[in-house]
Amino acid sequence: MSFLKNFIETGNELIEKIDALTLKEERTGYTGMGADGTLTSRLDRLCEDAIIKRVYDLDMPFNIVSEEVGFMDRHFEKNLVIDPLDGTYNAENQIPAYSMSIAVMKDDFNSLEEAIVINLATGNYFYAEKGKGAYRNQTKLRKTSERTGASVIYSLRGDNVPDFLREGIIRRRILGCASLEMGFVANNSIDYVAYIGKEKELRNVDIAAGVMLVKETGGFVLDQHLKPLNMGLDVRERRNMIALSAAYEGMIRDDDT
Repeated sequence: MSFLKNFIETGNELIEKIDALTLKEERTGYTGMGADGTLTSRLDRLCEDAIIKRVYDLDMPFNIVSEEVGFMDRHFEKNLVIDPLDGTYNAENQIPAYSMSIAVMKDDFNSLEEAIVINLATGNYFYAEKGKGAYRNQTKLRKTSERTGASVIYSLRGDNVPDFLREGIIRRRILGCASLEMGFVANNSIDYVAYIGKEKELRNVDIAAGVMLVKETGGFVLDQHLKPLNMGLDVRERRNMIALSAAYEGMIRDDDT
């Protein structure tokens, strides 16, 4: 399949364009309201326009689902679920953790077929194809049984964090970029990433690609009730998310998954 590797060139072009915006006032500001009900930043628009242009230039056989344009019906069976710029604040402030995130699916996460997350600060990328595993650049990622002791957790209340997420963690990192954080779970750089609580809910575009990366390395993606997380095509829906590496296999009860 490998439709999404066509976007590596787009990612490299965006790296150059964003790097060229040396003044903060060139990188910040808004251009309108997105389909998800949030303001569209100047950099979000720059990235989304480049991705959509590539879809049309290559006549890719997909509809488009994006936080800015919503659902763009091109009369195909499958959809590209796009977060054109994940980690907008980081990009605006030259913090090197922001990405473009794209996944191919039909109706929901259960139909995910392909995913790519490109770090637009470095050019490194994560890629996955259903049943064929996940990769960091050209290196295939392996299922792991070892814990790192590091995690990413977003929660404003400590009492809503499941007890097993507190065990064995000695380092916590918060990057502000869910797609890259999920890539790091797949890469076994961290044990898990958790967005818990009403204020920390995510959209389909934020995590669709990350879900596939984690699952293709034997990990788990759950909701706040520790049930498998599934989302459809509505960019307005928001859910809590816990993504666990394969090292948690056996620690989750059978009725949780």
